Amino acid sequence: MLVRYNNGKIKIGCEYYLNPLRPKYIEYDEDMLELQSYLIHDPRILNRQYWAKRIYVAIILFVLTIMLMAH
Repeated sequence: MLVRYNNGKIKIGCEYYLNPLRPKYIEYDEDMLELQSYLIHDPRILNRQYWAKRIYVAIILFVLTIMLMAH
């Protein structure tokens, strides 16, 4: 029997643990999900960081080129 606590008088959790339709725990906290994706090296996050860095460097180089040509 999957009763978590049974002291002979009380069966705590007998309805919950025997119910096949019990609710599944799903985390919806955005900060926690983002942190978790960084910790497990989610390819979507890593790819986004890679392209963000590339675009940032390209913009800086473009601005520096324009500044040097202006002088």
